[in-house]
Amino acid sequence: MGMTIDMTEFEKGFKKLVDQATPAELEKGLVKAANLLIEDAKNEAPQAPYKTGDLRGSSQINAVVVTKDDVSVEAGFNIEYAARWHEAEAGTINWTRKGKVMNPGPKYLESKMERNSKKYLDKVGEQLRALLGG
Repeated sequence: MGMTIDMTEFEKGFKKLVDQATPAELEKGLVKAANLLIEDAKNEAPQAPYKTGDLRGSSQINAVVVTKDDVSVEAGFNIEYAARWHEAEAGTINWTRKGKVMNPGPKYLESKMERNSKKYLDKVGEQLRALLGG
């Protein structure tokens, strides 16, 4: 299973910046954005479910790629049933509300990617802005 955000417009102006930035700085920005995505999945409705904490504890960031032709990061929850909960049809699961998790539900990653894509791009931009002196 995979999810993507269409970054066509962003990529048009990004190439020049990528050519000027070091891969390490881009990687740092991508990791910061991915961490923000995972936090949003845990805290914004629909939230990642919580029963024992195993799903939330499985969050991870993998496959940070920074090349001339590709800038990407893979992030999410790595547990056997994470995709099942993510892909569940709305209304088919009796989601448990526990502690701060008052609005659990499906699409807990994808909905944030769609709704907050600018915020994640801005996070990468903050890292690059610092690199370029402001």
